[in-house]
Amino acid sequence: MHACLIMNPFPPVPKIAKERTEENQRKIEAAALELFTKQGFHGTNSREIAEKVGVSSGAIYTYFPSKEAIFATLAQRYRLRIEEWLGQTVASLSDPLCKASLKKFASAIQSKMRADPQYLLMLLSDVIEFRNQHFLETFHDVPQQLRDWVGQIMQRVRKQPGWCGEDPAFVLASVYLYFFTYALLELHMQGEHHLGLSHEQAMDRFIDLLSRGMWRSRPAAPLRNRGKNSRDYMTNLRATHKDVRDRVSYIRFLSGRLWSSPPDMPPDNSKADNKHQPAMHPMLFFPEIPRDRIDESQLRIEQAALELFTRQGFHGTNIRDIAEKAGVSLGAIYAYYPSKEMIFEGLVRSYRHCMRKFLERVFRALEDPFSPSGLRFFAEAIRSTVYNDAEYWLLMYIDVIEFKNQHFANLFHNVPEQFRRLLGPVVNRVKKQPGWCGQDPALVMAMIYFYVVTYFVIERLMHGSQHLGVSDEEAIDRFITVLSNGLWHTSGKPGI
Repeated sequence: MHACLIMNPFPPVPKIAKERTEENQRKIEAAALELFTKQGFHGTNSREIAEKVGVSSGAIYTYFPSKEAIFATLAQRYRLRIEEWLGQTVASLSDPLCKASLKKFASAIQSKMRADPQYLLMLLSDVIEFRNQHFLETFHDVPQQLRDWVGQIMQRVRKQPGWCGEDPAFVLASVYLYFFTYALLELHMQGEHHLGLSHEQAMDRFIDLLSRGMWRSRPAAPLRNRGKNSRDYMTNLRATHKDVRDRVSYIRFLSGRLWSSPPDMPPDNSKADNKHQPAMHPMLFFPEIPRDRIDESQLRIEQAALELFTRQGFHGTNIRDIAEKAGVSLGAIYAYYPSKEMIFEGLVRSYRHCMRKFLERVFRALEDPFSPSGLRFFAEAIRSTVYNDAEYWLLMYIDVIEFKNQHFANLFHNVPEQFRRLLGPVVNRVKKQPGWCGQDPALVMAMIYFYVVTYFVIERLMHGSQHLGVSDEEAIDRFITVLSNGLWHTSGKPGI
């Protein structure tokens, strides 16, 4: 007995002590979660977390080595929880791309996001302040994740009569991410039926659009059906998209705050890197300005604030930080802006103005918006707003977390009506075209917008890195195929 005591000098931790430790960790995590999702990671300090729990700051470090360790623990838990849920949910769909299963899937996504709203807020906080390093795996080749879970079921879909031929995993992944964004808009961005319909109606219309397509009689075939082989297809695809991007670039030039550019000379994008961001200025950019310009200091202040806000959040940035980065005094800032929030509001107002002008010009250029060429142009215009104006979207996410989206509150109110005004007489013309599906063209355009913007936001802001398993050009071409022709030939799958 004596020998055993010598060999085991550290007896097991009593059960009560272990339970107390776990309870304290849970309290710290809960307090940190509430603060991170209200004022951002950098806007929260360990003292605030300790005060909320009712312990000393030193006690926090008994359980976690750093504030970031708390964030990382929470993020990992939410990421693993959502991955486990997704795998189980997809596995429960015996025929995942029939209408009934798609509706079941969409409803499950909405229910999960309503039950776990902090997941979306933690994700946005990670995007803003850590460039999505904690949730990065969530968006790594999503179709392959689905194949790993239900690969045999996906193979069966390909063999079903009436299937369009598109990769089922690609389609299901894009549907999942679309409804993921739908939940974000409704729950956190004050969408309040942003498609002008109830949740059930909005799900039905989108699923019907994907299942049957916009046209009952087929429009011109997408590019990939025109090439003789894969090399021809990619060559044609890249050339076509380059031409479209050049057009979009000129519209961007006309829409932005390009004070230093001559009015008749758009930026040269011939050396653009098409894989990621084209080499062009954002629409709202801060050029080098002659010293005799009276608003030079104001522009420096805005530029500094924009960079700091989109790197460490609003609450994580103070006026002194902005002044130091802008190279001005604190007094100079208050000469232009009475408060830090007024700088934020000014940036939002300027970006929204530029984006509105850009979209107005894009819609004016859409002579046949629902044709393959029109959809390609629209998709490239959306790509431009995300890839070259990432700060706009980051400001929006900051607003969601730290201001409950008050500065972007009306942006997503009844989007079909906003698009109806932009489309103008095109709406009635489309309705009368032979073969049109019968849905409201303004609603269809709004659904297409969110379907495509979801893809580019995940690629650019969440560092998806071909998260649907193909290049941007190929993804757009596949979207066009599905949206134009649908997933099922009407003579094939029953109930479509």
